[in-house]
Amino acid sequence: MPMSRLSLIASLTLLLACGDDGSSGSGAATEGNDGSGTSTAGADSTGEPLPVPVGSIGELLIPFDTDTQDVEGPASWATQYGKSPEIIATAHGTTIDVLVQDYTAGPTGKAYLLRLEPLNFDYVITSVIEPPMLDRVMGLARDLNDNLYVASGAAEAEQITLQYPAPGEHRSGVVRVVKLSSDGEIQFDTDVDLAREATGEGPELVINPMVAATSRLAMGPGSVALLHGINTDPDGDGVRHQKALTTHFQSLTGEVTRTSSIWVSHSFDQRMFHDGTGFLEMHLGDAFPRDIAFARVDPDSGSYPLLSIKGATGANNTFTRLGDAAVIDNDPTYGYIALFSTEVTTGTEPLNPDQGTVAGSRDLGIVRVRRDFENTDGGSGAHIDPGLPHSFTVQSGDAQRTNRLRWLTSYQEDSGGLAHAERPKLVPLGNDTYVVLWEHWSTTSTFDGTWGMVIDASGGTLVEARKLNDAHMSRGDDAFGLNGEAAWLTGHNTTAPQLHLHVVDADLTYRMIIVD
Repeated sequence: MPMSRLSLIASLTLLLACGDDGSSGSGAATEGNDGSGTSTAGADSTGEPLPVPVGSIGELLIPFDTDTQDVEGPASWATQYGKSPEIIATAHGTTIDVLVQDYTAGPTGKAYLLRLEPLNFDYVITSVIEPPMLDRVMGLARDLNDNLYVASGAAEAEQITLQYPAPGEHRSGVVRVVKLSSDGEIQFDTDVDLAREATGEGPELVINPMVAATSRLAMGPGSVALLHGINTDPDGDGVRHQKALTTHFQSLTGEVTRTSSIWVSHSFDQRMFHDGTGFLEMHLGDAFPRDIAFARVDPDSGSYPLLSIKGATGANNTFTRLGDAAVIDNDPTYGYIALFSTEVTTGTEPLNPDQGTVAGSRDLGIVRVRRDFENTDGGSGAHIDPGLPHSFTVQSGDAQRTNRLRWLTSYQEDSGGLAHAERPKLVPLGNDTYVVLWEHWSTTSTFDGTWGMVIDASGGTLVEARKLNDAHMSRGDDAFGLNGEAAWLTGHNTTAPQLHLHVVDADLTYRMIIVD
């Protein structure tokens, strides 16, 4: 059963953590804090009561530690695939709701929904819910009525065989989507594989959620959609393949309204968002198609390539990392911008035998997509802005294809193939301004910190690239907009359990706030 915010507040000791001088334990950890600590009484400048902390991270959970548990670099085979989420955030104004996987008793089975609110120069926990869930967090969304939607899935990789589950065997407890009110009361609890079966559409099974992939939950008017990797039924050769699966739900009742979207096999990483009209998806595919694929799935547009990827059809190494896509507000023709990183070189042979996944520097690139892309022929490339300044021709499967894009970095040229952009993230700030974030690796084994730049909707540089910090970003978690700035959360537990809130503004001024 979920613990409501009100009952948790009543049961927890308020951890004000004051020392002999009355200062807060977290006060000195925030850049710009004057060291006087955080006030827990009084009112802000608007006359509203200040938020009251109800607990600490260390009291509640042990988070995934990004700097010790997520340090894979360009040459790692694991980074070919998306990663399951760990710390999923959604912000409204200056308030952040965050779903955090708890590692206290291991990596499965428990998570907490935390509400973080600003208090002077800090952020503090003002409410906590323990949502009903399966083994692993998969997604978090919030609607305009302050309801929260939590997706979770079973960690069942070791249970899957060629015989189990049997073809057509829908099962309970594989993926779960729960809607909670602001005080933690359950509004619906959907057992997804059985709910998909109940549509009578004969949908694909939900098998091994997030395998070789990740998961995203997105909110739209009256709808919630969940996208994640799965295994398929065995083929004629007795092989379970990998792809992605989408399920749409009616947000009031949890009823399943859609059980599929575009076909991408294999789909090794996924993103999803709602643009005010419908849900859009972006996939990293290695075979059919061997592209970064983009699609409107509500209504169904079919797949449109954003980047054709070098290499043989079905080769798991795509030499590419999926970033994000976002809306362009003020351009009547081009409605979307998409970020990725990929190798600039056309060859697929490794630079040396010890780095079999790397055949050149991985540079950041963007494309711009027509607002009405679904009305164009995807094979013609007419959906991509032809005014982008760079082209890049590759042998993709059995065809030669020319990409139109704009490179944002020049690591191949500058480093001779040594440096790489990893874990690219794109955050819209409003007014067609975007923060680009990535990890810079000066070699395949040398991490050189998280970097950022600010661009406009054409990819033009507004603030030049620079290093922001020495900490890793999580591969499986998105950065997000926070009251006109860009933010991302990481977990740390080497000394004491903490969340680190990283924030940059439109000038790329960086600050880090410790939530402990």
